[in-house]
Parts: sequence; structure tokens; C-alpha cells
Amino acid sequence: MSRKKRRHYAINRLPEEVRQTVDEMVKTDFTYREISDYIKSSGNEVSLSAIQRYSANLMESVEELKISQENFSAIMKEAGKYDNIDFTEPVIRLLCGQLLTKISRLSETEIEPQELLKHTIALIRAVAYKQNSDFRNTPLFDTASREFDNMIFGAIYDEKPELYKEIKDFIKSKMQ
Repeated sequence: MSRKKRRHYAINRLPEEVRQTVDEMVKTDFTYREISDYIKSSGNEVSLSAIQRYSANLMESVEELKISQENFSAIMKEAGKYDNIDFTEPVIRLLCGQLLTKISRLSETEIEPQELLKHTIALIRAVAYKQNSDFRNTPLFDTASREFDNMIFGAIYDEKPELYKEIKDFIKSKMQ
């Protein structure tokens, strides 16, 4: 299988503070000439084509990060509509999506296939653990919930039968 090698950019060899400034310049739409002039003023030199390649890769990474953040926000917003939701489910779905994207771009990505396989196996184990945990805990929760309902509704029935009838009618109306 042919693989692209890890990209090494001339800009990566610049001092950290210069590279960070270049990153911000790229993100705020400075021209390649302006970026080149800034790099020269810092006592370094990088070709315009190297700046262009670095900028394209940086903006691609920024866009992927932005999409991931938007997806995560949408998932968390949707999950937030429900009380007592287990947030591991939306996080697992997000990670699955990212993992599938990496697998589909295996020839383009810098990650080694073995490393990607390790991440995939770890995610599968996490999903299996969560499903097993949910399976083990659900009957306990259901039993506790039924006991609580019986205790509360029994007390209401014994002490305030008219309130019990109102609650029962209300629940019936909401179930329809």
C-alpha cells in the first residue's frame, strides 16, 4: 500500500513565536507576500510556494476542526434536550464518525494503519463496555424505579385519593 509520508514544512523549522504568528496571519487572510515579508523581518526566509503549501494544509486542518466542533455542538445540543442522558453515547458516535473519516482517507492521512487499528479496537472496546454496563445496570434501575413509584403512588393513594385520581388521569392524557 502506498502511503504519503508525514509532511515537513519549512515553516515548522521557524522559531515557535514566529510560526505562531504565521499561523494567525494565515487564518486572518494575509497574503503570502505579507507573510513572507514578516518571516524575512524576523531574520528567516521561506519561499512563497512553501508558505502556500503550509497555508493550504493549515486551513484544511482548521476546517476539519471547525466541522468536528460543529458536529460535537449539535450532538450535545440534541442530547441536552433529554434529562439524565448518558453523554458517552453522543461522544462515542462522534468518535466513530471521526474514525470512519480517517479510515476512508487512510492513503492521505499521516497516521499509521497500526495506530488507526489500535484506536478502532479501543473504541470498539469502549462501546462494548458501555453496552455491557448499560445491560447490567438497567434491571437495577428499573426495579428501583418501580419500587419508588409504588412507594410514592401508594402513599398518595392512601393519604390523598383525589390527588391520586388527578395524577392518574393526567398520566393517561399524556400517554395518548
